[in-house]
Amino acid sequence: MLQARSYLRKKIHVSGNEYYYIHVPAKLAHDSQFPFKEGDELRIAVDTTRNRMIIEKMNNKKKKNKK
Repeated sequence: MLQARSYLRKKIHVSGNEYYYIHVPAKLAHDSQFPFKEGDELRIAVDTTRNRMIIEKMNNKKKKNKK
């Protein structure tokens, strides 16, 4: 299991909208077993009973045609 310590950050845009960010440390993201890459569509679920956030890659059934 890959592990790293991170923090939840809140930013408030000039429009007044709030955004939350989770920093993924490079040590974790550059590991060969890290399953995500830039542009992946992710599903985020929160298990409130166990205080866990689950992030999964969405199954994109559309495949890009290579020409």
